[in-house]
Amino acid sequence: FGEKSMKEPLGSPSQDTVTAAESTTCGVLKKIDIERIIGDIQRLGKPLPPVTKTISTNIRFKDLVKSRILGVGTFGKVWL
Repeated sequence: FGEKSMKEPLGSPSQDTVTAAESTTCGVLKKIDIERIIGDIQRLGKPLPPVTKTISTNIRFKDLVKSRILGVGTFGKVWL
């Protein structure tokens, strides 16, 4: 149980305890199955490296085309 146990070496016992208040069915996710989806677990909780090298500085405001509104809030509209 717990996200902390995901960062522990394989086979390490969990330090978490869970108590069910009523009849419960539990499922099991293996660490290897989770890693297949999200990749290396050791990277979790760490900041992503900057990707400034892939950002284009050649885009001008007049080149942008509004497609649809994604959302509206207190500070205005967010367009796609």
